[in-house]
Amino acid sequence: MSLVFSVPGKTFLAGEYLALAGGPTLVFLSQPCFETEVSKGSGKTEGIHPESPAGAFMGKHRDYFKNFDIQFRDAYAGKGGFGASTAQFLSVYALWLHKELHQQDMERYLDFKHLLEAYYDVAWNGQGQRPSGADLIGQLKGSLTFFEKRQGLISVKSWPFADLEFHLVHTGNKLATHEHLRTLPVFPTHGLESAFALIREAFDKQQSSLFVEGIKSYAQELQQLGFTCDPTLRLLSEIRQLPGVQAAKGCGALGADVVLVITAHGTAQEFKNYCESKGLSLLSSSDKISQGLKNRGSL
Repeated sequence: MSLVFSVPGKTFLAGEYLALAGGPTLVFLSQPCFETEVSKGSGKTEGIHPESPAGAFMGKHRDYFKNFDIQFRDAYAGKGGFGASTAQFLSVYALWLHKELHQQDMERYLDFKHLLEAYYDVAWNGQGQRPSGADLIGQLKGSLTFFEKRQGLISVKSWPFADLEFHLVHTGNKLATHEHLRTLPVFPTHGLESAFALIREAFDKQQSSLFVEGIKSYAQELQQLGFTCDPTLRLLSEIRQLPGVQAAKGCGALGADVVLVITAHGTAQEFKNYCESKGLSLLSSSDKISQGLKNRGSL
């Protein structure tokens, strides 16, 4: 018998960097999903580094986890930017709650405050900016998750713009987010907040033109703050010239790993041809929205 935890991939459509100040974020949760398979055993672990947040959490609770064999399967084959590390942590944390607590306590401890406290304890050594954990909350909730830590606000949405599609492109580059945060200085957030307000309003009003405007504005603010790396800036410049493309921005730390591309519905073929010609991987899109954390099977 085995218990399998399924956790979606994550991408910040907007709100990266704002999240570090507890500000609003919009996280897209995508198929395919990461999986962590657990069976009764002798403490063997595959696919989780002992110094990762998940590995550190397991180390803190060694007497519990020594009773299980755990295998993590990366649906994105090691491509950075889709939340493998937080998927691992969410799975082992859920496993710890699954057996450690009475069922009536499970929901209380899997709320976002307890989850984030446990994550910060093993994911941050006190140097530089603390990781936001907003991606972790998205992977717990699923679909399109708006999360604002400072207000304690979470809302889960579906894609409301029938005349738009979005696509996620993996650049082939990789940036270690924890290393980036270690040296990141404090920065002004007003411009990012204003741009994000347009995105939130667009969802509330289901107004696609406002969403495009908000994504463009947020991308511009990231560039002005120096939060988009040069290879991504060059890539974005080319993509924005393609027919059908409405907006594009880098996602996550320095926009290094993943690029978001918004196209008019049914007009993405030239963009897809461009990606094929450049050897870029199209890894997800607006038709691959996933539910949040799920489990199946039993121990």
